[in-house]
Amino acid sequence: MRVPASTVRDALDAVFTTTPALRSYLVDEQGALRKHVTVFVDGAPVRDRSRLSDALEPDSDIDVMQALSGG
Repeated sequence: MRVPASTVRDALDAVFTTTPALRSYLVDEQGALRKHVTVFVDGAPVRDRSRLSDALEPDSDIDVMQALSGG
């Protein structure tokens, strides 16, 4: 999905607009990334897990990974 955004927060908010159920899987009630979620921008993990203010370039790629666990 391509969305116009200048920060990771802007990009995720745009995705949550079209897929609202995804929000609770990725961020907590304060909007910070959940502990089991990692977001990468152009292959590098985001630095600001709380505000998600990492800057994006117009052609940046964002990958979201959720850790799996079980017993």
